Amino acid sequence: MLSSNISILKTHYDILGVKEDACLEEIRTSYRSAILNSHPDKMQKAAETSYLEHGTGDRFLEIQRAWELLGNIQSRGVYDTKLRVLRQDAIGAEDVTFEDLTVEDAGDVVEFLYQC
Repeated sequence: MLSSNISILKTHYDILGVKEDACLEEIRTSYRSAILNSHPDKMQKAAETSYLEHGTGDRFLEIQRAWELLGNIQSRGVYDTKLRVLRQDAIGAEDVTFEDLTVEDAGDVVEFLYQC
């Protein structure tokens, strides 16, 4: 799951509770633990309301999606690349200050430019 706002970014790594440089075995172990702890049958006590009302079904699906993506080396590589690009774009935009801009006055229009 990627979000355009870096401050609210929640990655598949966060969902599984592993570092981004975790090996496949670490990811698998974390996935198994998380999926068992959030399984709807385990979360739903006898004769209580549906697990979907408590959001545990959503958590279960998030964990499953994270594993499907991170458990496959090819899809993980693509995901990591997209994550790096997203972070690079967000960090780059935050690093530009007004003093870094050049001003071009074209009469009626003033342009602020940043040399990348």
